[in-house]
Amino acid sequence: MRILVVYAHPHPQSFCHAALERVLAGLAIGGHEVDVLDLYAEGFNPVIDEAEWKVYMSEPARFADSMRRHVELLRQAEGLVFVYPTWLFSLPAMLKGWLDRVFVPSVSFSLPAQGESAPTSLLRHIRLVAAVTSTGTPWWLMAASGFPGKRLIRRAIRLGFSIRCENIWLCLHGMETNTHAQRARHLERVERRFARVR
Repeated sequence: MRILVVYAHPHPQSFCHAALERVLAGLAIGGHEVDVLDLYAEGFNPVIDEAEWKVYMSEPARFADSMRRHVELLRQAEGLVFVYPTWLFSLPAMLKGWLDRVFVPSVSFSLPAQGESAPTSLLRHIRLVAAVTSTGTPWWLMAASGFPGKRLIRRAIRLGFSIRCENIWLCLHGMETNTHAQRARHLERVERRFARVR
């Protein structure tokens, strides 16, 4: 399977980066073809500016030249994996901005025709969506907040993928209070889970 991994953390020696390495190791065991977008390392701009906003509804899609590679990788992907820290109960602005700029008309969906009520997905070829994240927030507090990041990935964007899309969610809660052993077990779990992706 061709898998696009979208990584969003500013520090190359973070726990999140260690999780990325385990995702890649697991996918290598499975023999998958993997593309990685490291949003911070490439200086990705998550902001839709006025010029981009004015052509947002264009069909065919009109987007900045800097987005072409991202769009092509998404179009070619059969699997999509997000690796990021959970900040303030949800995705970092960098990753949310990536979704805003890539999941646009003519790329991820077609606008509804006159008289239709819903857009048509253009990403039905994606049969895996996964998220690997960590947070200092305890599980119970994330539950009270409604798991906004989890809902966005596992429900909202997943609606546009294959009807049989595999859905993986791996989150380590309580980062500030976890022991080294707990963190190590989580990383092992990440690698084992991605090694089983088919």
